[in-house]
This record gives sequence, structure tokens and C-alpha cells, in this order.
Amino acid sequence: MKNKEKAKKPIFKKWWFWVIVVIILVGACGGGGSKENNKETETPATETQTEAVAETETEKQTEIQTEATTEAQTETEKQTEAETEAAADDPELDAIDFHISDVRNDVTGNWRISTIAENIQMQDHALAYYKKYFKNDNEIHGIVNFNYKTTTKIMVLSGQLDVSIYEYVDGEEHDAKELYGGMLLSEYFVNMDTGEVEQIQ
Repeated sequence: MKNKEKAKKPIFKKWWFWVIVVIILVGACGGGGSKENNKETETPATETQTEAVAETETEKQTEIQTEATTEAQTETEKQTEAETEAAADDPELDAIDFHISDVRNDVTGNWRISTIAENIQMQDHALAYYKKYFKNDNEIHGIVNFNYKTTTKIMVLSGQLDVSIYEYVDGEEHDAKELYGGMLLSEYFVNMDTGEVEQIQ
């Protein structure tokens, strides 16, 4: 009889049955938690992908804007260079031989003098002269024109060229203390960007 009782024992009373049930329950609970964790990790991954796409689009837009800005700057630089070359390309001025030298008794070290005998109105050529002969904006250039008996002073003033034409005083080109001692005949402002000449006096 003992053999029959052992054989007829219900399955739920066997120890290995309960081990299998526990493993299945743990697996089921663990699998459900795993799905929730997957959802949580999927959301950040999706957000990360969205952010990456947005960053890529922003970078592309930035590159396009940078290229457009660079092209515009290059075009502006080319135009400015062309204008500068056009202003500096002054055949009438180029035909004159300016021998520029320092002015005796100049305490600043910025005065320069040149003498010519030409039929030329310096205010109309001041910008080309400036671009060709000025080494820095602190310089003040005097041009004595013996044909007109005038002394023209060219200097940078408030971002413009100030061109003042004085009556020539005999020997003034030899001494800074006498330079520009004649009567002021006329004064002009020359726009350094456009070359436009405006008479002030």
C-alpha cells in the first residue's frame, strides 16, 4: 500500500512543482518590469534621436547662414577693393612726381612736404594722394604748388580728409613754423569711402 500512496500523490504536493511555479512567477514579474523599463529607456532614446535631428538641422542652418555671410563679406571686400583701386588709380596724379620729405623744425614728426609746379586741383585728387602717400592717419601733408602759388594741407580729421588750401608764403616749405602761414583760401572735406568732395569754406 505504501507504493500506491506514493504513486497517487497529487502533483501540487511535489516539491519540484512548487519550484517551477516560483520560477514562472518570478519570470513573469521580472518580464513585466522589464517591459516598463524598456518603455522608460525607449522614451529617452527617442528624445535623444529627436534632439540629434534638431541639432543637425540647426547646424545645417548655421552653416548655410555662415556661408551666406562669408559670401556677402567676400563680395563687399571685393567691391571695397575695387573702389579703393579706382580711387587710387588716378592717372593725372600718377603723372606728377611728388618728392615727399620731412618738414624742418617739425616737433611732431608727422609733417611731410612736397613741392610741385602743376595745373592740378589737389582737393579733387586728395583721396588718391592719401592712399598712395600717407603711411598713417597721424601724418599731415603739405603740397606747395608753384603754378597756383598755393600750399595745400591734407590731413585726416574725424574719419574724413580735411583739405585746406592756403596762399603760399615765400619759403614756408623750409620751416614748420612758417608752413600754412598764408591766408586760408578754401577748405574741403573728402569722404574717405566715396571720394565725394564737399566745400566747407
